[in-house]
Amino acid sequence: MQCQESKKILDAYVDNEVDLMQSVALEEHLAGCADCSQTLESRRALKDSIHNANLRYAAPPELLKSVRKSLRMPEEKTSVPKWQWFRMASLGFASATAVCALIVAIAWFALHTPADQKMAQLLVDNHVRSMMASHLVDIPSSDQHVVKPWFNGKLTFSPKVTDFKDKGFPLDGGRLDYVDNQSAAALVYKRNQHIINIFEYPGGGSSSSKVFQERGYNIVHWTNEGMQYWVVSDLNLPELQQFVELLKSGN
Repeated sequence: MQCQESKKILDAYVDNEVDLMQSVALEEHLAGCADCSQTLESRRALKDSIHNANLRYAAPPELLKSVRKSLRMPEEKTSVPKWQWFRMASLGFASATAVCALIVAIAWFALHTPADQKMAQLLVDNHVRSMMASHLVDIPSSDQHVVKPWFNGKLTFSPKVTDFKDKGFPLDGGRLDYVDNQSAAALVYKRNQHIINIFEYPGGGSSSSKVFQERGYNIVHWTNEGMQYWVVSDLNLPELQQFVELLKSGN
């Protein structure tokens, strides 16, 4: 990303309105560009100043009284009947209780959701985003000898790339993605009209396969030789598991 492109999206970046791939590209540019980094800090400082400034004007009571009088409106009553005060207090207490209950429920869910399940949810987001943003592949090719070398110098590892066209799972290409706070290889395969995303990145853990379902998508996860593998698709689970066995065997 060049400085001209960077400055076009800085305001959107400050407001968290930039998609994942643009954010990664911008952050890589900012890491090596002092001018754009300084511009970013200026934008953030301006946003904080506007946010913290007290820009609301409160009309004085005399002005309000004068306006009401000119419009021939009755004097504003400040006293509240006791029964109405009790009703308002009761509603406030009920609302506060509901908010507290919601906070407790969200906290309980966050603490009791397994890490793998949370990662499955995030990778479904990545899978959906890759199709919505029309950025499914950076290197569109069905040739594994074209896709695999494309990742050289872009990752700290060399992803496994195999074309399974003869098995009904043709390679469609690959792209860079961002998973678990690190760069990852995303390989794209197809099964008829179904898209299959494979996310590969370094990481240890249990080697046995785990299956998840999230928002209509099937996810299969396993580790091998210090690498994490996540396969995400709306393909039916038996065919997706058939594809996973091909990946594991490498043929």
